[in-house]
Amino acid sequence: MNSYRVRERPSGITGPILEAFLGGGPYFQGPPSPPPWDLLILAEEAPRSNYDVFLELARNRAPLPPFTAALAGSGSGFHGSRGRPWAALPGNLHLSVSLAPEQTVDRFEVAFTVLAALSVVDALDAIPGLAGRAGLKWVNDVVAEGAKVAGVLAYTQTQDRRVSRAVLGVGVNVLATPALPPTPFVPRATSVAELLGGPRPGLLATVFQGVLEALARNYRILLERGSGALVDRYRVRSVVLGQQVTVCSEDSDGTAEVWASGRLVALGDGLELYLEGHDTPFTRGRLLLGPPPEPSSFGESGGAPRGVSDPLGRFPSASTRGASPLPEGLTDPGAHTLSPPPLPPSCRRTP
Repeated sequence: MNSYRVRERPSGITGPILEAFLGGGPYFQGPPSPPPWDLLILAEEAPRSNYDVFLELARNRAPLPPFTAALAGSGSGFHGSRGRPWAALPGNLHLSVSLAPEQTVDRFEVAFTVLAALSVVDALDAIPGLAGRAGLKWVNDVVAEGAKVAGVLAYTQTQDRRVSRAVLGVGVNVLATPALPPTPFVPRATSVAELLGGPRPGLLATVFQGVLEALARNYRILLERGSGALVDRYRVRSVVLGQQVTVCSEDSDGTAEVWASGRLVALGDGLELYLEGHDTPFTRGRLLLGPPPEPSSFGESGGAPRGVSDPLGRFPSASTRGASPLPEGLTDPGAHTLSPPPLPPSCRRTP
């Protein structure tokens, strides 16, 4: 933030918006936001999740410029899907954006998640030494070399399939790798600096600028060409397509129930999971790369591995065990039924 200086809070519409994001913290003003961004809010330390602030403003129909972004150096109360804590460490990217499409968007339930995740991959591809190394783990994780480097969230406000507001949350480990206990879903974390073998001058600014530019570019593609163009690229960068995977539920206490396991043969246009040997696609749940944990990895008392339970002692089919909630930020308008649908012709099927 060297090019920004502390200023008095502006009045009018912008004043209350800044108050919601910054609380009593300083207000920075600097160079104009890069096109097409109308307003860029910067906070050294955010008193709460900027993503949650945008959700609150959207639900209250607060007037916001069509392209608004909020960046926090660090903060408290940040989270990922289903409220899982996200460590907002200094040196990492904590970006939230609010967009106002004011038009119909096909498959909006997943389109904005795809938009955010792909934009992170594009930004990392543009960094020398990282091109092609990042991939997408269903549904909203960005990984590299088996480790999570970023995660995204998406929320849409719609009426009659017309999207009036979309809120995206993007968290990228740039300079610091969070010290997280390994789980079956996230075995380990990494950072951009770690992938590069060490930090580089201006790396955080590079990632920030790259994500903003990629978001604007991919957002334009989404509005002009539809979600298919982005979903096709999502498939190309998927690290789970063609792999052995396990689909699990996730309960509010953090435990999970195994639903099914098998090779992922296709991703549908709405990111449905088509598993080998299962007629009905999975549209919800949490994905684990590989087969279910072996009994040898279970706890001392036997039974389920840490964080995973299988009280039925079997792998239920999607038609009987496919009713867990979608990941946070995704809505399910009932487009996916539990009757076996035909495989969409645009699905990419692995050999």
